[in-house]
Amino acid sequence: MGWARGEKRGLGGVVPPDGVTADRPALHLRRRLLGVGLGFAAWVGFRLLSSYPSMAEAVASTGPLPELARILSVATGRVPFALAEALVLLFLLRQGMGLARGVSQLRAGKDRLPRTFARGGLRLAQDIGVLVFLFYVLWGFQYARAGLDGHLGIASTGEVSASEIQPLALRAIERTNELYREIHGSPDAGHPTASPPIEVLVSGLEEGWIGVRAALDLPLRMERTHGGPKSFLATPLMKRLGVGGMYFPFTAEALVLGDLPGALLAKSLAHEMAHQRGIASESDANVLAFLVARESPDPVARYSAYIFLQQQLVRILQSLAPEESEWVVGERYPGVRRDLVEAHAYWEPARGAAGAAATRVNDVMLRSHGVADGVGSYRGSVWILVALARDRGESALF
Repeated sequence: MGWARGEKRGLGGVVPPDGVTADRPALHLRRRLLGVGLGFAAWVGFRLLSSYPSMAEAVASTGPLPELARILSVATGRVPFALAEALVLLFLLRQGMGLARGVSQLRAGKDRLPRTFARGGLRLAQDIGVLVFLFYVLWGFQYARAGLDGHLGIASTGEVSASEIQPLALRAIERTNELYREIHGSPDAGHPTASPPIEVLVSGLEEGWIGVRAALDLPLRMERTHGGPKSFLATPLMKRLGVGGMYFPFTAEALVLGDLPGALLAKSLAHEMAHQRGIASESDANVLAFLVARESPDPVARYSAYIFLQQQLVRILQSLAPEESEWVVGERYPGVRRDLVEAHAYWEPARGAAGAAATRVNDVMLRSHGVADGVGSYRGSVWILVALARDRGESALF
């Protein structure tokens, strides 16, 4: 038996003409392309559902997928720390180990540079494909559903006047003042409002979900048990990125910054709980967060709700009638003003390059899923709230 031209025998057997040993690592092409295909198929499914809202509602709201996410949330909720952060670290570790292995094999002469890059790229593409598939199955299809305004049958766009916004803003400030006095016993406690433990706030918010679900005729699963929200271990990093909270679909965990000021925490918790219950729209999550926190038996949670509402309304009033807004803002209790100053100062670390970059990434992600306003959609809740007051009267807000 002879040897083909260009081949030579070595200690390990046949050495290909390029000098790389015959036992070079496999590409695993079929497995890699399967992962990529799963991600692509899920994306195509999302685009299809986006064109057929009734089908999207059936799949993402009443089908087995939301119940799967709820069960996952209950399971991960039993773990006392954020599994989301551990999962991110594991993903980064896996990619780092793959890179190190590729470099080692390249140095050992087991493969050539182009093929090493191809293996690494295919492996990363497979992992991303699997993550995209899981993202859509566990959460992303929710973006294809109709918004809260459609469910309620209200128009959340159009013109508003200062004469309509001004009394709403004034009443929101008066209600905030009442709650501040209920909490502190005076118009100015001399220190920022502290927040109860997350577990205490969540217990009251769960009661709020029961009332809001019934009042708005939302899916019954929204008042069922979900895993309790948790705080980030990496709170300093997330604060610098300007991330107050996050829903992590791969573990179905609702996460918030653990040191949020008392005026902000309950509303932020309720916002992430809304995402956990299948509300993808940021404006819809804000509306439900306000309504749920307002229904809580905890006065600090209700205070957080009306802090949010008055800020939304005052921002619109400032653009319509600056002088009137100054008079309305002047009605705030000194203690309320202190809490708002503290809330503004809390986000100082996020006013830098890192925070701007994180905002841009979030904006791109939202726009890629059909949210035309991107991060601007966070402010869209004010229009739904105004429309709700028009349709059901001011008692819908107060």
